[in-house]
Amino acid sequence: MPVADLDAWRASRSAAGTPLPEPSDDRQLEAVTLTVREVVVGGALLEHGDDAGRRRCAVRVLQTTLPRDADSEWSATVAALEGFARSRGADVLTTAVAPELARVFGAAGFQATMTTIGKRLDPASAPELQEDRRVAVRPMDADERARFVADVAEQLRAGMSRAGVVDPETSQLGELDARLARLAEDPPPADELLVTGTVDGVAVGRAWATLVERDGALDFHGNTIDLFPEHRGQRLTPAFLGALRRHVHELGVRDVHLRVYGHDTGARRTFLDNGAGVEDVHLRKDLR
Repeated sequence: MPVADLDAWRASRSAAGTPLPEPSDDRQLEAVTLTVREVVVGGALLEHGDDAGRRRCAVRVLQTTLPRDADSEWSATVAALEGFARSRGADVLTTAVAPELARVFGAAGFQATMTTIGKRLDPASAPELQEDRRVAVRPMDADERARFVADVAEQLRAGMSRAGVVDPETSQLGELDARLARLAEDPPPADELLVTGTVDGVAVGRAWATLVERDGALDFHGNTIDLFPEHRGQRLTPAFLGALRRHVHELGVRDVHLRVYGHDTGARRTFLDNGAGVEDVHLRKDLR
């Protein structure tokens, strides 16, 4: 993309409150122009980097004027992005797109690794009307946080590996390990929410989320939520979600965002049944 066009794109995004992202770690960003039948239809911001000896290209931003139902044009765009990534020596191409576009990427051989589930909380709603109130939540204590950090690192590695988010033993998880280590500090970072779910005072599960202030409001970005094995199969998940809903209502949270692995259809259905919607689909394709 010409420098002048990139500067104009960057300024436009900043004015709209959605600035172009900065590179992750030591990776490099590259902006490209998207052209279909000699007509410029938008641009993409690509991030290049090494990941455990493999070259990874991530489409960080994909902005076009193409209608969501223009299948042939989108197929050509996907092919062009893939071809460009190959020309840069990429072994893996990843992106996240609106759910309406996942079908086109899937037809091109991309695997859905995760979905982002989101819901805007209505401050006028009455979470106290929830019928199943078996589960309550409280902040994790220091011992619980230490156990959680030890357990969740293995869980996240296994889940991301199975979903295809990362390769096994990938170096990309070094940043995650450092972040988890900070959760064990006393006190933990103020923007990290770590709670234990209880039934009659007995711990049955736990949840971790990051609270992000955006546009003067507080958003909840869920990282993990799970029940302990001995408490599964008792329909406690909806009650746990309800307890979290009441808790974040008191904190003044506006939007809730959760990422669900592509293979975890049960969790995705639970969140959708509780009024959430799919915001985007994360995709990956091995190019070699």
